[in-house]
Amino acid sequence: MFSPSDVKNIFALFPPQETSDFIPQFTLSSRGHGFVTLQFAQAQFRGRVTKADFATQHDIWLNSLDALLADHDGEVLSIDGYVCKRSYESAISEAISSRVDQALKNVQTTSIKSEDLPNNPSIWFISHTLNQVLEKENLTSQFHIQESNGTISCTPKQLIESKRDATLNSLQSGALAYLDLQKFASDYPDFFSTYKDAVSHFQNLPNITVLDTFAVSKPWTTQIQQDCIRILEQEGSTLDVTEVIGSRLPASIVETVSSQSKDAIISALSQKPPGQRIIRVGHLILTETRRDGAIDELATYATQDAHSQWQTLLNDPTTTNNTTTAPDPKYSRDRIRNLIPPSGLVQRLLLATKPVDKALEETFYNTLAPLETANEEDFATYWSDRCLARYNIYSTGLTGVSDPKVHDQLAQLLAAYAKKELIPDTLAKARAQRLVQSRRTRKNVARLSGVLETVEGVAGIATALDKFNKKQGVEAPGETTLVAAKKVMVEDMLRRLQKQKASDGPVLFLTLVVVLFARQYDGVVYATGKFAPKLLKQLKGTLDKVQYEKVEAWKEAAKTNALTPEDRAEMVKMAEAGGD
Repeated sequence: MFSPSDVKNIFALFPPQETSDFIPQFTLSSRGHGFVTLQFAQAQFRGRVTKADFATQHDIWLNSLDALLADHDGEVLSIDGYVCKRSYESAISEAISSRVDQALKNVQTTSIKSEDLPNNPSIWFISHTLNQVLEKENLTSQFHIQESNGTISCTPKQLIESKRDATLNSLQSGALAYLDLQKFASDYPDFFSTYKDAVSHFQNLPNITVLDTFAVSKPWTTQIQQDCIRILEQEGSTLDVTEVIGSRLPASIVETVSSQSKDAIISALSQKPPGQRIIRVGHLILTETRRDGAIDELATYATQDAHSQWQTLLNDPTTTNNTTTAPDPKYSRDRIRNLIPPSGLVQRLLLATKPVDKALEETFYNTLAPLETANEEDFATYWSDRCLARYNIYSTGLTGVSDPKVHDQLAQLLAAYAKKELIPDTLAKARAQRLVQSRRTRKNVARLSGVLETVEGVAGIATALDKFNKKQGVEAPGETTLVAAKKVMVEDMLRRLQKQKASDGPVLFLTLVVVLFARQYDGVVYATGKFAPKLLKQLKGTLDKVQYEKVEAWKEAAKTNALTPEDRAEMVKMAEAGGD
């Protein structure tokens, strides 16, 4: 151990410091128990070590170590807190330089790892030395350096550029379908500072389309279009372009490329003969012939559904009453869709289009129209015979009643009969025969029934019937029809006369008077028994004295049901003769 006195004596032996660059050749141990010379320090460096570790190992003050390392000969280097011998740094530099030169010569990437170099230098030391080598040889601008997972990759920019150009050539020729521009920009940062720079560059290149974040090859899409045309011409009449593209493009741009390809295919085949031209249907393209065939199939379904709904209405038991809730036949796209078989993709896509849906609706109602028309014609015949003709004949019969009071009373009676019996009964029987089935008839009948609840008098009823007939398209019975109808009504009353029992005296007498009145005047009077004497009084001038007296006698006998078989026979005979 040195005492302070020893130290003074030792330093007294040193030559005086005459210049500022004086560097001591040894230093004292920090613990004061020995010397550390520059030669000793140099001998300790076999590779590289941190100054802190070296100072600790040899009990040297860091400041003293820095002083030793400042020796002019530069045999020991201090680099970012580490120390090493110049010979070691030179060996690492030579190894790295050799690898760099070889990479540049062969135009290939060289990867440098610690285990590939003497004494396993750390990555930071390799990176530091590599940068010095590149700067020294003026190669910095010719390499792209990348560090990852303990490895430093040195790639000649010539190689990167050739790969970039090869990729672009593949894209422009169609050998490559697309490029992810974000990844491409990150792969070649020396050429594209930002993603936007890459997009701008590709937008100006021929045979390339930029979609979203991708560059798509036009020759590649053209080949897809040619493949689609071949499939359409050789293998079938329907095609999904997205299926042809498949997974060869990113999902986010498949639909756009597919849509553009469809337009191109349609344009390319636009000069084909009718039927062979290509059209779009949903996500498919197909020939016009295939489209027309699918529409014909859909029209068949629409026709089928119209018949089905009509038959369902005919079979619905509620349609025989006036409170039916049976729905009217109505076109429904959902019903048509349910008729399409699982394999009918084209039909389903066509059904979703407005023009086809409209055409099918027209087909449905065109199919329904003749069914409804035939039903309406049957209703019109029945309505005219059972209601209109009768009401017209009864209304005409009122004109022959000369007594104003009796006329008005009979008019009220007829109005009540028409509202409560004639019209409702006729409609009920028409429903029972399935004649009130068409939408128009059901609507007009419902409206007429509502009007009859509030209308009053024969005039009001006549007006209501006229409006109903006009909306329903029913023509008023002609003169010939009315004459024939009156004849039938009279003959019907004559048959009832012949079948009446002795106890039906009042009915016999009323029927006789009504028949005699009908023989003398237009129409037929609708009357009840109490009006028979009043009508007989008007007939007095049309019957001879003997006939009138007979009728008067029958009137009295009828009141007490005292008519004899001979009386009834003569009454029938007089009615058939019409009073002659």
